[in-house]
Amino acid sequence: MRVRERALTTTHIINWIQRYQSQWLRLYLIDRQASTGYQSLLRLLQQFCRRHGYSRQRAGHRKKSHDALADVRDEFAEEFHRLYSAFHDDSVYNVDETGFYYDMPPKYIWSIRGGDAKVSSGEKHSLRMTVALTVRADGSKLPLLFVVRGLPGGRIETHELPRGQGTSRGAHQG
Repeated sequence: MRVRERALTTTHIINWIQRYQSQWLRLYLIDRQASTGYQSLLRLLQQFCRRHGYSRQRAGHRKKSHDALADVRDEFAEEFHRLYSAFHDDSVYNVDETGFYYDMPPKYIWSIRGGDAKVSSGEKHSLRMTVALTVRADGSKLPLLFVVRGLPGGRIETHELPRGQGTSRGAHQG
């Protein structure tokens, strides 16, 4: 169902079980109290879905149809290849960047019962870094580029890095 972008709900799974595995369903419900059998089955199916890589999400709607999006993709590909066909594959780069947080403060801490759970303001905020992932059109991957906040041309402190890891010569913070 998800391949065709159709909604998949726990109710759909229960209907499938009733249709194709009715004997299993009867045996499962026999061992449960009548008042809790359905809830027990729902929990079982939710656990099954999580275990098999599904996550519970709020249903969304596309603003354009699948065919319209495919047309836009195809037009872009044609235009791209027309404009950049003179370049060799080792000269065309695709760069994606993603931000992530590190030194994140804990969400929960142990505190004396009835005591205070406050932490110092320095422990409340995590630090952010951007990583650029780059691949050439020929398939070769470039080293990760880490971008941290700092001064242009500033030094990157390496005393906190594990041994054997340092910064590349001429590393730049921006």
